[in-house]
Amino acid sequence: MRPLWKTTVLLAALALPAGRAHAIINPSLQPIHLYERYDTVLALRIADVDEDQHTAILAVVATIKGTFAPKQVVLSEANEDVGNAFEALMWKDQAVVAFVGKKLRGHEWETLFYPGRGRWQIGRLDPSDPSKWQWTKDIDPSVNEQMFGTFNGSAERLVEMMTDLARDRYYYPAIPFVQFRDDVVVGKFAETIRGVALYDIDGDGDLDIYACSDGGDRVYLQTAALEFTDSTAALGLEGLKSPSVNFADVDADGRADLLAGAVIYLAEGEGAGRKFRVSELLPKSAAERLKCAAFVEINGDGYPDVVVSKVDGGLAVYLNPGAKGGRFVDATAASGLSAPACGADRSGFFAPGDWNADGRTDLFYAVGDGLLLLQDADGRFAPLEHRLRFDFQTGGETLGLTGAGCFAPLWRPETSDLVFSDESGVNFVVNVSAEPREMSGYGNEITEGSFGLLATIAEDLDADGYVDIYAASRSVLPNMFYTNRGYGSFMTPLKYKPTAFPGPAHQRGAWGVAAGDADGNGANDLLLGGADGTLTLILNDSLRDRTPKEHPTIQEKVLARTRILTVRVRGKVGVLGATVTLADKKGTIIGRRVIGSNVATGCRGPDVVNLTVREPGPCVLTVRFADGLVQTWPADLSAKEHTVIEATREAATGANDARAEGAASKPTQDGSVAP
Repeated sequence: MRPLWKTTVLLAALALPAGRAHAIINPSLQPIHLYERYDTVLALRIADVDEDQHTAILAVVATIKGTFAPKQVVLSEANEDVGNAFEALMWKDQAVVAFVGKKLRGHEWETLFYPGRGRWQIGRLDPSDPSKWQWTKDIDPSVNEQMFGTFNGSAERLVEMMTDLARDRYYYPAIPFVQFRDDVVVGKFAETIRGVALYDIDGDGDLDIYACSDGGDRVYLQTAALEFTDSTAALGLEGLKSPSVNFADVDADGRADLLAGAVIYLAEGEGAGRKFRVSELLPKSAAERLKCAAFVEINGDGYPDVVVSKVDGGLAVYLNPGAKGGRFVDATAASGLSAPACGADRSGFFAPGDWNADGRTDLFYAVGDGLLLLQDADGRFAPLEHRLRFDFQTGGETLGLTGAGCFAPLWRPETSDLVFSDESGVNFVVNVSAEPREMSGYGNEITEGSFGLLATIAEDLDADGYVDIYAASRSVLPNMFYTNRGYGSFMTPLKYKPTAFPGPAHQRGAWGVAAGDADGNGANDLLLGGADGTLTLILNDSLRDRTPKEHPTIQEKVLARTRILTVRVRGKVGVLGATVTLADKKGTIIGRRVIGSNVATGCRGPDVVNLTVREPGPCVLTVRFADGLVQTWPADLSAKEHTVIEATREAATGANDARAEGAASKPTQDGSVAP
């Protein structure tokens, strides 16, 4: 079941025409073409609505293109045919985009306007008084289905798009620019693979692979370029079986430790001598009725804590004692997670993230209607009341076999939105001033799903600067891949480019999924733990075709000038949960990631992020470590196609500590790599 608002009457009025979910995006009918076909483009806002007279007053907020003298317009319906649409779409303070004066003889006074909700309308202004408009036609479903592929999201975002177009910053692809290589089969398992990790396990700078299975976990170290060797026994992990995996440095010794299921294994030794030793840092009860577990920085001290999901037992949290060392402390009751309101007797996946931008880690728990658990200043969690309703049942039962997701900047680079799976699709919850708004139905092709969807991660998988969505199916059916078009819209690229995944792994479902750059080219690759037991690395090949062309499209021009910044976050504390932000010279955020955010079913990506910049130039990289230490680095992305910065944490004193008298950071960049 797709999420529903309580206000069902409104949803009925705004229902999308049947079959629209699979409408084709028409490359020749996009907002840029509307911009070119009309003389004037306006951004308006509904100032007042007279429901009895079916009229609305629209204030002119900005003239994006052309000239328009009136400061406001009066919109009235021309006939009863548009009455229902008027009532559904004319809301006070709603943004409206209007295209005025079609460049076609006999249509000079025509207007095409968009008040949101996926509904495009046709009107006409009075030639003798341009401030008087008539709404002449509620576009019929067959035409609106075409317009669905043009844009069907928020009117506010369309205003932003048109403004960017006027400033020559437009990028809204109507065809996919993504390509992966043939599958690289890393290993075959007799059982379904569950949690997976794409992480530098041995500390040599290259990403390695960990895969969980009921038949036994395995570790594959990258011993040469894209050559993976089964090193399970050499690392002291032979015979280990776990449903989930995570890595983080729990004791601040500079080595990443292992969380396999709900048991911590401490890393010892260097290089080829690296071993993992089982510890008793977590109580044995943590592993009872275990569903999955992950390292999560909960209390802001920079030391990784552990969150555990139990079958019919809710969430538990174990706090790292920090510098004093010793066993983790069970803080489940003290944090409020043992309360029924926080799902104490439920079974589901969880995702960590900072929903309300207060610097504290919150949790999404995929049970009931969806619990968004916010952490207060005292470290206690409580559910945020919301009007959204989600369904995590599978086969009519509540089994906890769907709902895994993540917090990610999907709506805007500076926001922390939420995306997660249900049985048949992906739910896209937008963060608007910490208020959750469900936008799945108005994000173009994000409405298209598979079956048995289990887990969702979010990462830029086509290297265009937008964060994309990858959803895994547990049912040996195709996974779902949605590329982010920007402005709240998504595309299913395989509908237009079936060869984007030439190998079979994408079509066979997965229980574990992780993203990271295994070959170091700046484009994120995919690691899939197959439902059929096949462990597959799928390398990204999207950068290959970015050479300048003789007659490039506007999208190809943008992609040809993109630059990639790879940020490797280093430090003994504060790395897990660190926020990496890239801003341009004006201070506008153009990229943001949080280390360790793609937990999925109990998975881990690297402590490395790749940020693609579509407008090259001088930028500022900021890393806010999980304990609040803030450091900055200059990043000149003007010339080199791929720049790497080692964002290594310095001592938490002196000029590099933003908490110490507000001093600016001084790490420098030497060429393409900062020391």
